[in-house]
Amino acid sequence: MQIEAVSYRRAALATVAMVAAYGATPDARAQQQAQANISVEEIVVTARQREESLQEIPLAITAFSASDIQKAGFRDLGDIAFQSSGIQFNPNMGGPQVGRLNSVIRIRGVNVLNSLPNLQAVSLFVDGVYSLGGAQVLPIQDLERVEIIKGPQSAFFGRNTFAGAINYITKKPSIDEYSGQIDFSGATYDTFDVNVMHTGPLVKDRLGYLLNVRTYNKGSMYTATDGGKLGKQSSKSASLALYAEPTDGLDVKVRAFYQKDDDGPDNGAFIRTFSDVNIGGIDTCRGKTVQGLNAAGQTVTLSPKNFICGRVPNPGETGAPKISSNTSLRPAIFGLVRPGFDGEGNQMGALNTPAARPNFLIEQFINRKFIPGVPTIDSFGMERETLRTSLNANWEFADGYTATLTAGYNDMKVNWLRDFDNTDSESWYTADPQTGEDKSAELRVSSPGEDRFRWIAGATYYKQTFVTNGAGGLAINACFVTCAVGPANFGLSPTNGDKAKVWAGYGALSYDIIVDQLTLDVEFRYMQDERTNTQTQGSGFRDFTFKFKQKTPRVILTYTPTDELTIYGQASRGTLPGIINGLVSICSPDTFLQPYISPITGLPSTASECAQIASQSPGGQLVPNTPAQYLDAAELGIKSSLLDGALNVNLTGYYYKWKNLPFGLTVRYVRDADNPALRDRLPNAFPNTLGFSTSGAAKFKGAELETAYQINDNWDINANLSWNDNKFTRLTLTGAFSTTVYGTTNYDGKVQQRYPKWQGNFSVGYTDQFRGDWNWFVRGDGAYMGKTFTDFANLSTTSPYWLFNSRVGVEKDDLRVELFVRNLLDEDKW
Repeated sequence: MQIEAVSYRRAALATVAMVAAYGATPDARAQQQAQANISVEEIVVTARQREESLQEIPLAITAFSASDIQKAGFRDLGDIAFQSSGIQFNPNMGGPQVGRLNSVIRIRGVNVLNSLPNLQAVSLFVDGVYSLGGAQVLPIQDLERVEIIKGPQSAFFGRNTFAGAINYITKKPSIDEYSGQIDFSGATYDTFDVNVMHTGPLVKDRLGYLLNVRTYNKGSMYTATDGGKLGKQSSKSASLALYAEPTDGLDVKVRAFYQKDDDGPDNGAFIRTFSDVNIGGIDTCRGKTVQGLNAAGQTVTLSPKNFICGRVPNPGETGAPKISSNTSLRPAIFGLVRPGFDGEGNQMGALNTPAARPNFLIEQFINRKFIPGVPTIDSFGMERETLRTSLNANWEFADGYTATLTAGYNDMKVNWLRDFDNTDSESWYTADPQTGEDKSAELRVSSPGEDRFRWIAGATYYKQTFVTNGAGGLAINACFVTCAVGPANFGLSPTNGDKAKVWAGYGALSYDIIVDQLTLDVEFRYMQDERTNTQTQGSGFRDFTFKFKQKTPRVILTYTPTDELTIYGQASRGTLPGIINGLVSICSPDTFLQPYISPITGLPSTASECAQIASQSPGGQLVPNTPAQYLDAAELGIKSSLLDGALNVNLTGYYYKWKNLPFGLTVRYVRDADNPALRDRLPNAFPNTLGFSTSGAAKFKGAELETAYQINDNWDINANLSWNDNKFTRLTLTGAFSTTVYGTTNYDGKVQQRYPKWQGNFSVGYTDQFRGDWNWFVRGDGAYMGKTFTDFANLSTTSPYWLFNSRVGVEKDDLRVELFVRNLLDEDKW
């Protein structure tokens, strides 16, 4: 698996940041009023599509205002997660993929194991519009607030909010006065971030604009063994929002956003907790036994082999993985004179005449466009172009009734070339292009919010097309038979499409059983999620379509004995569609006419493609698609405001049961031709290794504590703590890797990878008068990440660690200048 190093390795970051604004700044005035009252800032959220106080809403929500974002120096979603409870943000997928391609947001440990941007347990919304992919690179300098909503949110937000949702609410353009802001930060490693924002009226009191432009760059932090630079990132973005109030009771906001990302090869390290003939030397599991299942489903005692048991050595320690990868488009091994395979995929047969192929990577990856329309790349790394547009309109009519229309369009195109194993071994390379496009619309009507009986009714439509390469990447192995043969292109056609059409209707009813004290909320959504998976068959394509009809209720009972105390309990259900196994749908059921050597048993066989796949799946069954997923959740929470509002203490406990959890299996089998018309029932010379999905189950339980204390005009403290206990209750992985490396195929009772049992964070801030109209301030942030398991078998672990950030500066009116250090103690942990 891949785990990123948290240290910047050379030294702690020291930098200067400056924020300069002109015109009125409502955030500054609000902060002065809050200091006069000596109370924690009140934040109003819209998680249930109506305005509610953060301390009164019966949901577990972490929220940050624009003032919070500025004071903490947040630059992206990773910084926000750093100071939140129960959330973990990884700017990459699990596995060997590194970089900013596909982010993973986990709330309370829930994570779709084969996560892609088109199907996630937690999703990001911008002004209520679903954001497809790229969550880790969206700028946050133009946000009014951020809401992290924990627990299933399918009843209100719909698809891809299985375990929670994050909503970015952008600032509203001003229609009455002009103002602007310049935000600049510079740091070591050629890091700089420049954001310029300006807003003002086009037609006074009727129409206004907000323009935001950003450029971001982070230079290389590491140098690969071959001299290439690792870790470079660059983003350029611009957004324009128009806001209108043409008549009383009607407001309309239209926003367009464009961004281009240009990244080099990433500086992630691929921690190989197992070894093979190419790596060697790693094996601390000798003598350790585990109880597992054999191929016949019988419980046997097995021994893990070639694996790290216990703590993985940290960076700089003996045996620690090296942060390096191949960055040359002309690896030395490609220049050797060797026989090569003639053809690609499952068409490989006889060997070609020996020859050197120094330009093989360029020919296969640079000069070919596997998916039309993706950006052109000329080196290892990523190129991405993203366009997002949204519409939000509100019309208040008939004495407090409101109709709301929300619509959005997203378009994303990515090209990515990477060293698959992230080591110096000149072995595997992949190109991973993606395109994604989605359209959405929602219309809802809500009753007045002050009535004893309140309701919301709405309907939504969502359409998505997502295309990526088949089998997870186009791989080239440059080293066969002790490097005497190669290279070869093993990739299947990169046209694995996933389409979705989702219709839904939803409603919410709220009734004050006892006015101002006891409230019952009932919410419900009915959703029809039609998924279509496209698979290559010969020179054409074949679509496989399944409909998932899902119902997602939520019931909340809220008791408010005083204005300072809220107690609530809720039961809810999150839902996601199942996974379509196109591989199963196109397999041939015909036995072969000639025997081949089975890659699983090593014995001669004539078993068909379908029979080979079935023999490696749980229960020996072919699964065309996994069932719809459900997350049944129960939550109990207490929100209290003490010391006349100066101290907020919130405690939440939860219990989840995840049904039909999909996870990927890897199967090795001998194939016939893709095109049924060309199948001759003669086996290919080499087996293929491909994946499909099956179902499991898991349980989660945990608790979160969040506190905020405004001690006086000078001091403020925030502290959070979360505990999570999860385990797979049904999980089976088959194949040679499980039995020979992990020593088991049964993972029941194991804990999810890379999510700790304990997490915590704190921030302490102090502000005082410096000289004249100048104030000075200092702030410290700390975050604790507990021990995590690196593998399904829970054999190896990473060390727990603390990360500390600090900042100090001065401010006067609308000018703020500060110095900050990230990773203050230069912590080196995985």
